[in-house]
Amino acid sequence: MNAYLTYIICLLSGYLTGSILFAYVITKLVKGEDIRDLGNNNPGAYNTFKSTGKLWGILTGLLDSSKALIPMLLANYFFDLSTISLGLIGIGAIIGHGYPLFFNFKGGRAAGTLMGIYLFFIPKELLIAFIIIPLIVFSLIKKSQGFWTPFGIITFSAITCLFFNHPLDVKIMVWASGIVGLYFNRYFLPTRIKALLQKDDNQ
Repeated sequence: MNAYLTYIICLLSGYLTGSILFAYVITKLVKGEDIRDLGNNNPGAYNTFKSTGKLWGILTGLLDSSKALIPMLLANYFFDLSTISLGLIGIGAIIGHGYPLFFNFKGGRAAGTLMGIYLFFIPKELLIAFIIIPLIVFSLIKKSQGFWTPFGIITFSAITCLFFNHPLDVKIMVWASGIVGLYFNRYFLPTRIKALLQKDDNQ
């Protein structure tokens, strides 16, 4: 099969799986409400955790990660695709989460889905980040943990992978998927940085 046709198929298949908003489905089943109308309006794991319940939030995070991870694992096992093709499945899932076909293109910020890609490509770095970043966020930053924890985990993983012995194409796909994920946080990151730099009112 032509390489470019393979890339398109991988991107589209990832987009379709990414378009399933588990936060919406779970919250609708549990509370009968649209998660996009609750909390911070983001159909992601943290908002589900806060608005629907801790167990449901954890489940949402696992399912959001699986939207990229499972298709990548299956494609790698059955079709032995290239790193670029596998990465495009993951990137497609991120785009699907942000602009979901099945939910009027109103999606979320895709942190959990991006972590699924990193779990496939750079599991060691992701595990290290999961240990270090929450300690830093909850002991030093102490605000907007629902944003800074996943953002820090993703950023730390992407940076540290540069110092591990990965093939160049793996590093490229890690950073390419990270940049796509950053796009869906383009409106939130500046406000979070501004809030972080501001002093607490009680100080």
